[in-house]
Amino acid sequence: MEPLEEGNYYHIYNRGAGRSPIFWSDNDYELFIKKYFYYLFLSVETYAWCLLRNHFHLLIRVRTIEEQEKLFLNVKQTYPGGTFFGDQYKSTKPYIASKQLNHLFNSYTKSINVKKDRSGTLSEGTFKRKKIIDENHFLYIACYIHRNPIHHQIVDNYDDYDYSSYREIVQGLTTFTESDRLLNRFGGMENFKIAHREFRLMLGEEFYLE
Repeated sequence: MEPLEEGNYYHIYNRGAGRSPIFWSDNDYELFIKKYFYYLFLSVETYAWCLLRNHFHLLIRVRTIEEQEKLFLNVKQTYPGGTFFGDQYKSTKPYIASKQLNHLFNSYTKSINVKKDRSGTLSEGTFKRKKIIDENHFLYIACYIHRNPIHHQIVDNYDDYDYSSYREIVQGLTTFTESDRLLNRFGGMENFKIAHREFRLMLGEEFYLE
């Protein structure tokens, strides 16, 4: 499987083993998000994400080593100790994005196994990844990710779903998502909303998503 290369964009996704759940409650979604911030913020930029009961999707860019170092020094002065993986050190060690993702999934799985009194893996093997090949592909995947809750008939509208970056983007909420950069790629908020409406109509309600 190809490594995650610094400076490149990727669609990361996976689902529960045997299509079983990986999230059972609001607390589970929130735990995953908290751990995602802890393990991934310093190593990747996150442009879109969506967590559903038995699968998830992420649109990320792997930060370069130089970007990691600069960000590490900034956040150490802003956030309390223990906010990020490795922030107990005086200087950053190069973060390997694929290893950080595995840390996330392993840590989340351990927490759920204790909570649910279960054992074994939650997901279908290692996470899946597809490199983003150009700008059109990037914009397509952002819409694709946000459309998942509608496709699976969980909600009727993009911004009705809690565990997707769409809502936080349109509401101007501040999290780890690169909201401003994503909106700039679409040409602003109005174009962002239009693109998502057109994407929904273009695919139709019978289009199958992973």
